[in-house]
Amino acid sequence: MTSVIDLWRAVDPEARRASGSLEALAQPARGVLRTRAVAPHLPPTAVGEVLVVDGPLVGAGPLEPLLAALSAAGLRPVAIVVAGLRAANRLEPSSDEIPVLISARPIGPLTDALAAYLGDEPGHLARFAADLRLAAAEAALTDPDPSAPTGLVAARTGRGVAVVVDGELRALHPRPAGRALAARFAAAHARLLGGSPRVESSRRTRDGLWLLERRIRTGAAVWFFDDLPFARVDEVAADALGVTLRALLRRAPAARVVARPAQPIAEKARDGRFSETLLAVARSNGRIAPAARSLGVHRNTVLYRLRAARAELGIDPRRPDHALRILAEAGAHAR
Repeated sequence: MTSVIDLWRAVDPEARRASGSLEALAQPARGVLRTRAVAPHLPPTAVGEVLVVDGPLVGAGPLEPLLAALSAAGLRPVAIVVAGLRAANRLEPSSDEIPVLISARPIGPLTDALAAYLGDEPGHLARFAADLRLAAAEAALTDPDPSAPTGLVAARTGRGVAVVVDGELRALHPRPAGRALAARFAAAHARLLGGSPRVESSRRTRDGLWLLERRIRTGAAVWFFDDLPFARVDEVAADALGVTLRALLRRAPAARVVARPAQPIAEKARDGRFSETLLAVARSNGRIAPAARSLGVHRNTVLYRLRAARAELGIDPRRPDHALRILAEAGAHAR
């Protein structure tokens, strides 16, 4: 059964969640209904229907009047999509659990696309997978480094994507406006590397980061990361990217440019001048103020040390790939 998040992520990944619980996104969507009317002229909704509302009728501001009108009419859609609103138009969230999504697409084409996906989800996913495999293969032919097809898939899916090979971060592409998530992924992945063998392919970390893993070969995996649960289209994208990466990693190793320090970070910072500061900033997801508090120093002191570490060692824990290596090496040293 197609869930609300399956429908959302496959048809309009640019849409944004304005309100509602994450758990409610897993509810099944059985139909789509659109309306250009306002209360009390709202149409009746069937069980499991997604209600697409014309954005100009809602406008900006609180969602409570719309949700109250639905409740008064005895209507309970599985989700609401407010169509035709630009990203600048922010709706005030509600305490109601019904997911409310904001889309910039016009109500007519958006409703048709949602209904078409519900009518043939397997066909849609098969076409998406074929197109993505072809695009990833073309990117790999242009640039045989794993970062090329990984970046393309991250842009197409709007998710953060990373590739780790034998403990080394070979590619890291945060989604737009999601760079802070990349640092959270680095910290979470370092913990996972030091944990017990993993059998599940999708999980949620303690700090609320969602991870989706696909093994490429022994010791190599592609990871999707985001602050929202994953949908079927993400699983298809991860599988498609894995096909290309598996072929790339079977090739003979060649000289490649990787954005990382030439020597292990722990070895470079062995004199202790920077090690505590580098680790504190990495553990703070690149944020200066929390790192300064943990070290008991002023934030300007942390900034000074970071500038010196970058100049002398070429290390910056605010970069997600460097943060991943710092945390991984710290974990290995602790073990």
